[in-house]
Amino acid sequence: MRKPPLQDVIVKPSRRSTPDEGVRRRRAPAQHEENAVPIRRDASAAHPEHDYDEDQSRRVRHRISRPLDEPPVLGRDDMFDEGDPHRKKWLIVALGIGAIVILSSVALSLLFAGATVTVYPLQDKMVASAQFTAEQEGAGGALPFERIVVERTASQSVVALGEDEVEERAFGNITIFNEYSDAPQRLIKRTRFESSEGRIYRIADPVEVPGMNSDGTPGTIEVTVYAEEPGEDYNMGPDTFSIPGFVGLPPEGKIYAKSTEALAGGFVGVKRTVGEAERQQALTDLESQLRDELRDAAFSDAEQPDGYHLFKEAIFYEFNSLPDELVEQDKVTVSLTGKLHGLLFKEDVFAQRLAEQTLGNYEGAELYIDNPDDLIVQVTAVDDEDNQTANVPWQATTYDVSVEGTTHFIWEFDPTSFAEDLAGKDKVILQMPVQGGLLEAYPGIDRAAATIRPFWKKTFPESAEDIVVITELDA
Repeated sequence: MRKPPLQDVIVKPSRRSTPDEGVRRRRAPAQHEENAVPIRRDASAAHPEHDYDEDQSRRVRHRISRPLDEPPVLGRDDMFDEGDPHRKKWLIVALGIGAIVILSSVALSLLFAGATVTVYPLQDKMVASAQFTAEQEGAGGALPFERIVVERTASQSVVALGEDEVEERAFGNITIFNEYSDAPQRLIKRTRFESSEGRIYRIADPVEVPGMNSDGTPGTIEVTVYAEEPGEDYNMGPDTFSIPGFVGLPPEGKIYAKSTEALAGGFVGVKRTVGEAERQQALTDLESQLRDELRDAAFSDAEQPDGYHLFKEAIFYEFNSLPDELVEQDKVTVSLTGKLHGLLFKEDVFAQRLAEQTLGNYEGAELYIDNPDDLIVQVTAVDDEDNQTANVPWQATTYDVSVEGTTHFIWEFDPTSFAEDLAGKDKVILQMPVQGGLLEAYPGIDRAAATIRPFWKKTFPESAEDIVVITELDA
């Protein structure tokens, strides 16, 4: 009798089962037909005509172990096999995105290519104690300086309590011109100036008129003149003035003066006046107000030229009261004009002169002072031959200057030249010894560090314009 095929053999359970249970067991494969797989001990031996591989047999046995009511789990090989066109499509897309990212990164690196060099300049902090002689032209090795003049006027209304017989002189500002010599010309106290109509006005203090400039323009100085006599006859508009004392001398006609505003205030007669105590109190208040206004104006950027520094001790104040003006029936305006005279020192020259007396190893390199306002700089006028400068120190030609305080010196260098010397060079040039290296030509540089873009480049850009030089101070 022919044996049935192996796949048709049903292995009976080890325990006895009811007829209904046996029926259910035989019907189970039919209910889950898509998941039913026949169990074979050796499929290839039973049916040599079927081609089974061992890996497939393992997958089959694994699937049999899965509960019948669970959906199949697809693996990576089940989703895309090597011949799947979807897998190839996604691979091409991924490679394309990667290429775009890489090319974009390279393009941006080249677009923003350049270099940044951080330079740490040479620094030194020293306690300074130095003495100088300062002259306006810096003759004989003296410290040179320039003058600054700031002027303001303030007024205050005061109740007039009485009447007085008064005699007041006209006054106003004139500008003196020196077309005679490139040397300063000194005018003594009470020098006379004559108007075109023959009226005489005088200066109250001696002045020194600057010499002609190198381009031939005359030296000038502005001063206040007072009428020789009181009265309204000396009130006048802008005019030209000669100096009678120069008549018949070489300076005649070459040292003269002009006014751009009216000379006024001349009066003889009865005026309503304020009490002397009230007037002095008003003038004291006005002086305090003007000191603040003049100081704020002098130390503003608008008044100070580039490259010069005004020390807070190198200033002098000048105040002059103006004639009282009756503005109402019982009120008088008290006015005061104030001037601030300051000495400006050129920053680089001042720093070099101070370094010469403070730093033992200083060899004349360019440097500057980082904290000038921390220094105490006292300026004292040196008396001239007539001993007149004690009362008008702002008119002196020579000053004694003393400097005290901790000074922070910082050496300077030319960043443009430094960038030009770095252009096209290898980055290692900054690590070379100072002696015989690039930094030997820049004594103001202590050390430098560079960042080059893109990061894989080892040389600086060929153009110095692509190299940014930043100065940074050590803490």
